[in-house]
Amino acid sequence: MRFAAFIIVLLVLAGATAYATLNSFNYFDEIEHSFAGQCTPVAGIAGPEDIQIDAVRSRVFISSLDRRMKETRGAIHVFDVSDPLGAEGWRDMTMGAPVDFKPLGLDYFEDDEVRRLFVVNEAGKSVEMFDVKDDDMLVHIETFAEPRLTSPNNVVAVGRRSFYVTNDVQPGRNSRIASIHFLTRQASGQVFFTNGTSWRVAAEGLRFANGIEASADGARIYVAETAGGAVRVYDRDTQSGTLTQAQLIRLDASPDNITVDDAGALWVAALPQPLSLPGHAGNPKKPAASEVIRIGVDGAPRTIYRDDGRELSAATSAVRLGQTLIIGALYDEKFLICDLPASEI
Repeated sequence: MRFAAFIIVLLVLAGATAYATLNSFNYFDEIEHSFAGQCTPVAGIAGPEDIQIDAVRSRVFISSLDRRMKETRGAIHVFDVSDPLGAEGWRDMTMGAPVDFKPLGLDYFEDDEVRRLFVVNEAGKSVEMFDVKDDDMLVHIETFAEPRLTSPNNVVAVGRRSFYVTNDVQPGRNSRIASIHFLTRQASGQVFFTNGTSWRVAAEGLRFANGIEASADGARIYVAETAGGAVRVYDRDTQSGTLTQAQLIRLDASPDNITVDDAGALWVAALPQPLSLPGHAGNPKKPAASEVIRIGVDGAPRTIYRDDGRELSAATSAVRLGQTLIIGALYDEKFLICDLPASEI
C-alpha cells in the first residue's frame, strides 16, 4: 500500500509539473486574430525565416529554406518592397555558392565603401559573408566558423568583418537534449563576438539565444531569449565589443528575430505558443500561432499582430519600412506584406 501511495504521489507531482510547464508556455490559451491593418500574402518562397531591410533602396533580403525537405539547398531572395511581385525577387541571389547552404538568420551591413550580407549557415555551423553588388547579386567572400559555435542562430554585423552571433543552446538545437534545455529553460545560450580573426564569448547564460540586433549607433545589442520569454538589452563597448546587460524586457510570448526601425523601436516576431511548433513542423495542416510585438524606445512592449496560424504560422521575423510591415515564417511558403495604420507605428 505504501508503495502504491508513493507511485500515486509521483504521478500527481509529474502531472502537476507537466501542467505548470505547458501553462507557462501558454499552451492552453485561445489565440484570436488581431491586427488593425491589412495583410497580403506573397506566396512561393519556402520558409522565409529571416528578413532584413536595405532601407536606402527599399529592398528586403529574405533567407529561404524548405525545412520539411531534408536534402535541399536554401536561397537568399531580394524583393523590391514597392514591387514584391517583380521577377527578380524569385531568383536565388547567391549564384549557388556555397554549395552546402541552409540559411537561417541574416544581417545587412553597409558603409561608404561596401555592402555586405552576413548569413548563418546551418549546414556548416558557420557564418557566410557575401558582397552585395549593384544588381543585388551576392558574391560569396568568406566563411567564418569556430569549434565552440555549435548551434548558430542569428547574426548582427558591426563592421566589415566583425559581428555577433547567437549560439542558441550549447548541445545544438537538433540534439536529443535540446528540447529538454528548452522546456526546463536551461541557460546554455551564448553570444559570440568576432573581429574577423579572434573569437570570444560576449554574453552567456541565455535561455535559448535566438534573434540579435544592434541599435543604429551600435551602442546597444538586443538578444531574443526564446525559452525565457524576454529580450535582453546589452550596452556595447564599441572599441572592445564587450557586452554588459542593461535591461531585461519580459514578453508574454517566445521571441524569435528582432529588427530595429528608423525611430529606434524594436519589432519582434514571436511564438505565443512555442510548444505547438513541433506539431506544425511535422504536419503543415497543424498551424502554429504567430505574434508581432513592437517595443518602443521606452521599453514598453505592445502586440501589433496576432494570429492563430491560419493566416501565417510560426512567425519568425518582422520588419517595418514606413507604413509597411513584412512578416516571415519558419515553414510557410509565403510571407506577408501588411499595411500598418499610423496608430501602430
